[in-house]
Amino acid sequence: MRKEMPAIHCLELTIPPLPQLLTIGHSFWPPGQQHFVRSFNVYDMLFVMKGTLYMTEDDVPYEINEGSMLILEPNRVHVGHRPCEETTEIYWIHFVHPAPVRTVDSGQIPWSIPSAKGTDHDVAPHRQVMYVPKFTSVNMLDIVPLLQRMLELHHALSPASSLPLQTQLAGLFVELQTAVRTQYAPRSRLLCDQAIAYLQHHLTRPFDAKHMEQTLHFHFDYVARCLKKYTSMSPLQYLHDLQVRTAKSLLENTELSVGEIGQRIGIENANYFIRLFRKQTGITPGQYRSARIGMT
Repeated sequence: MRKEMPAIHCLELTIPPLPQLLTIGHSFWPPGQQHFVRSFNVYDMLFVMKGTLYMTEDDVPYEINEGSMLILEPNRVHVGHRPCEETTEIYWIHFVHPAPVRTVDSGQIPWSIPSAKGTDHDVAPHRQVMYVPKFTSVNMLDIVPLLQRMLELHHALSPASSLPLQTQLAGLFVELQTAVRTQYAPRSRLLCDQAIAYLQHHLTRPFDAKHMEQTLHFHFDYVARCLKKYTSMSPLQYLHDLQVRTAKSLLENTELSVGEIGQRIGIENANYFIRLFRKQTGITPGQYRSARIGMT
């Protein structure tokens, strides 16, 4: 059975834009070296390969042990509250990001809840977010190659290497976010995500609780409880929500008839589709399409 990991704090950053790298460094701190007092408008991400780095941020002390990382946030006071006791190998990355930060427990991140998708009517991106751990242990075998490649690109910085360098930073964030999702999400959260993926994949299939149970290898009642815990919907309610959201996109972006759209989302009976759409939105599919066309 998968061991449950305690939740960790994650920083929620709005994207786009992606965070932008300022600098990256790698050094060995001898015993007795201690970080100076500093507060600046920059994120400072620290990775410890060997030894222990002792840092305090706004009176909150951290011991960054071997295989751990910490992100110090902009405009907070950070200082080494204790000198290194042994040779300590660290990588550091300074990056900037204009969006305000919010701290979220890893167990509360809605990993698989669908976000609004852009259409050809949009002129600005819909809000999207990324998550990175504030303070945690990481698999350095996955992280170090990214850090080393970033160092190489930074040392030979040129117009040819600037974009690959920023891309490597994005790859590092992907790695950290993946670790948060796979290591620190509670089992109920992961099963909720699996249930959502199942319903998305079987959007056009008639709802079958037994098939869902057999596919996910958990009792249907337990799957339903996990889904409801994070979405406030039963599996059937969530399927209907998915179908209506998909129908909205088809109404906005295609010239398919209402009946054809119903078939596209797995509802053969056009009258039933219209009733379901009206129940979910308060208007008929035709009224929705007319209203959206009137907005363009």
